[in-house]
Amino acid sequence: MVAGRPVPLDEIVAPLTEITGRIVWSTVSTTDHLGRPRVRIMHPVWEISPEAVIGFIGTRRTPVKTAHVARSPWVSCAYWSPEHDAAFVDCQVLWVGAEAWDRLAVGYDPSTLWPDGPESPDFAAWELRPYRIQIIRGADVAAGNPSPIWTTSSTTDTVD
Repeated sequence: MVAGRPVPLDEIVAPLTEITGRIVWSTVSTTDHLGRPRVRIMHPVWEISPEAVIGFIGTRRTPVKTAHVARSPWVSCAYWSPEHDAAFVDCQVLWVGAEAWDRLAVGYDPSTLWPDGPESPDFAAWELRPYRIQIIRGADVAAGNPSPIWTTSSTTDTVD
């Protein structure tokens, strides 16, 4: 297995923009009170620049999501294509509300899900603050090339 290659943020934004724009829907995981993962398909809207990456997901405050985020405010967003191109964006998640509406509207029309707009009683949103981003290209894996990984700090635990 070829290890990842640490890169600065500005080197990873172009492939991240391409993959998230092409694939759109992300498998997003949270964890329950026993540390067990739970996944769902969601549509993050990313603001990606060489200086910063931030995401927003329109959602509902279901009992499961509320409990998971209260216990562990961390999610993993996974994108995958049949060509085995993938992006993994590990983030801190914060509950936000109406202030995210216009940012979501850049990616889709949220009023199709919340007809009363940001004041819809069941509208909520997550703000995603990435701390680790990895890009994997199927062709690079086949060639044995390392995948680029950006992190805010040392964020990956390893076993010696």
